[in-house]
Amino acid sequence: MATTLSTAARNAACNAVVDLVDAGAGPGKIRIKSAGAVVIAEVAFADPAFGNAATGVATALGVPLTGAGIAAAGTGTVAATFDVTDSTDTVIWSGTVGAELTLNNTNIANGQVVTITALTHTQPA
Repeated sequence: MATTLSTAARNAACNAVVDLVDAGAGPGKIRIKSAGAVVIAEVAFADPAFGNAATGVATALGVPLTGAGIAAAGTGTVAATFDVTDSTDTVIWSGTVGAELTLNNTNIANGQVVTITALTHTQPA
């Protein structure tokens, strides 16, 4: 039999993970990366970053969140993955753009305003 978690355990585990984003003196960050793992945008979280989990899912607070495209050249670079960090740049988790993270535009150019329209963290059962 595979291990499964109760809803209370899923919520506790999810809350423990997302609370790590708030470590340090300032807000955590979302670093959006190209398929080549180059950071192409950075967006700061609200502080605190996430609300309490429900059924194992925590949702980012303050959405929509905005930042600026960096290190992207020309007409834009396609966003592929992301890292969630605390304020000291320690990576807490990574994910795929379009799955856990939704952007207003995945083609990011240098200096472009980048808007996160949804971000969740899910603790599997």
